[in-house]
Amino acid sequence: MVRVVLKHGKWIGYVIYTVLLTTGLLYYRFPSNTIKAYLVSEVAEANPPMVLSLQTLRPSFPPGVDFIDVRLALRETPQQDLMRATSISIIPAAWSFLSGEPQYNFDAHAYDGNIEGHVRFERYATDAPFATSVRLNGIHIGYHPYLASLVGREVSGVLGGAIHFAAQQNKFIEGAGQGTIVISDGGFKLLEPILGLDSLTFERLSMEMSLRDRKLSLNRVQLDGKTLKGELSGHVTLNADLSRSRLDLKGTMEPLGGIFGNSKGDAAALRILRQGLTKLKRSFVIQGTFRKPQFKFL
Repeated sequence: MVRVVLKHGKWIGYVIYTVLLTTGLLYYRFPSNTIKAYLVSEVAEANPPMVLSLQTLRPSFPPGVDFIDVRLALRETPQQDLMRATSISIIPAAWSFLSGEPQYNFDAHAYDGNIEGHVRFERYATDAPFATSVRLNGIHIGYHPYLASLVGREVSGVLGGAIHFAAQQNKFIEGAGQGTIVISDGGFKLLEPILGLDSLTFERLSMEMSLRDRKLSLNRVQLDGKTLKGELSGHVTLNADLSRSRLDLKGTMEPLGGIFGNSKGDAAALRILRQGLTKLKRSFVIQGTFRKPQFKFL
């Protein structure tokens, strides 16, 4: 081995020098404006059309690209962000290109939390089917303006979990996948008082879900809080306009000792509720849409 190095050391040095020089020139002459213009153009031609803006992009090491202050919105509502990230790092998995199925690893910082994972395409084409795995940690959902608009009320909490999803380009709601989501220290306002409450806070909301044939199945949803605990299952039939997706959910809820501290509602109903919490476990259904849900006790 030593003899090989001594004999061909000059050529090895040339190769190393060439690689370093090429890498240095690439980083120094990185075509950030050209890449930025290309990405903005591609996003504008998506279905539905979207608007992409970012402060800057720059090369990273290991070889990849860092995007700074990224914003994505629908063209119809450019002032309402679908997504905003402080930074996104994308690093190609070099070995995957040999198989003809390119994979890109990503790591993003958004809403005071982190999103990391990878996306793999079936072939070299902008319209190729893809599969992705995403891990979420510490995402403050109350900072996301589109979520409140989607469900029609204020929401808060810290989101974590993992999602696996596969679909064809521009046909996301027809894809398939599964995931587990946990929201801690959260809450949301109710459109109408339920059990005397006009808002609901919880310590933990966990959800197991799967997606297939435009149907999002909620296999197991559990809520634990100081005033209420409950379970939920059912499915959501997705619509291209997510706010119009149809709900078909069933569950049970049980008020706990702290429920009457801030109760609002009909005085007679509250007197009945105070007679005994052990008898208050109730079944319910949620139908309608995300925008206009219909809640009813059974």
